[in-house]
Amino acid sequence: MDVGFYRGRHFTTFVEDVKALRRTKRNGEAEQLLLRLVEVTEAEDAAEDMGVAPWYYEQLAILYRERTDYRSEVEILGRYSKQKHAPGALPARLLERSAKAQLLLKRSKEPELTQQQTLKSDGRKRGWAWPR
Repeated sequence: MDVGFYRGRHFTTFVEDVKALRRTKRNGEAEQLLLRLVEVTEAEDAAEDMGVAPWYYEQLAILYRERTDYRSEVEILGRYSKQKHAPGALPARLLERSAKAQLLLKRSKEPELTQQQTLKSDGRKRGWAWPR
């Protein structure tokens, strides 16, 4: 198999396929295709030392954020950060996005302050409390 190719096509020719899958809400298929294309761009970089194409990582990050899967978003952006980056403005944006995703993941793990409807011994309601 030629480096940079998937199903007989160069990975860069799949952009419209991914967009079509996303437009038709076939996000599971888009995710699987994007994950495969990430592998292909990484293999091409390993062979040619040109840096990975960031668009595929970004699309996965967007998809994960839309479904509030912050852990997967952090993982794919972390994977991207470990690669040699192709030139352009997108690499810096993805690194910024990674920091925000890490914050969202952290916040999603913190318990939220909620109002408990417990009663004091005299029957009056209590105020705010941490959930148990």
